[in-house]
Amino acid sequence: MFHKDRRDRELAEEIESHLQLHIEDNVRAGMNPEDARRQALLKFGGVESTKEACRDRRSLPLLESLTQDLRYSIRILRKNPVFAATAILMLALGIGGNTAIFSVVRAVLLKPLEYRDPDQLVYLSLDNPKQDMQDVPFTLLRYEETRKTARSFSGVGAFLRSPEAMTLSGGGDPETLNGARVSANFLDILGIQPLHGRSFVGEENTPEGSPVSMISAGLWKRRFGGDPQVTGKATLI
Repeated sequence: MFHKDRRDRELAEEIESHLQLHIEDNVRAGMNPEDARRQALLKFGGVESTKEACRDRRSLPLLESLTQDLRYSIRILRKNPVFAATAILMLALGIGGNTAIFSVVRAVLLKPLEYRDPDQLVYLSLDNPKQDMQDVPFTLLRYEETRKTARSFSGVGAFLRSPEAMTLSGGGDPETLNGARVSANFLDILGIQPLHGRSFVGEENTPEGSPVSMISAGLWKRRFGGDPQVTGKATLI
């Protein structure tokens, strides 16, 4: 854009200088300045039309060069169909691979999490260098202590992925599922609410609390047909 503006400015200055030369010739021939400029413009063919003609001539070499390169490439590909097919295949694989990698990077790193204030979410874990242990989960006692004493966070929740797959039975064939145990305030911290039913309550946040489960929308629609009446019913996991 900057180069184009500079070239247009230089072109306008060059045309104006040529126009002034014609005007001076007309004045020397005895014309008054107004008639001299009008006659110069008529002879020159108009400033804007002259600019367009110069731009067209300036762009033609590039267009001709691109056309020649394209024709040459087509001739080469026709003479070597195997090479052409291989090149096209490699390009397709390369583009497909790059697209797949970008999709993964976008989903993992670039796309924001669909939670409230995702940039403020922080994951905490423990490391034990002496025993060469990393990402050690908090114990329930350590979690409660951190939740009560933390001053830098608006809330502290906990989740523990189930080390083994769970089996859901009742209302159909048994089904193997992945799940996690979460603290009662987990959904509140993420800023989300269940589509039906209620969230967890504090009384369920203890080992003695009632076992309460929450299923995903996908499982609810697939296994229970999206029936809202399943809320509150007992199930065996």
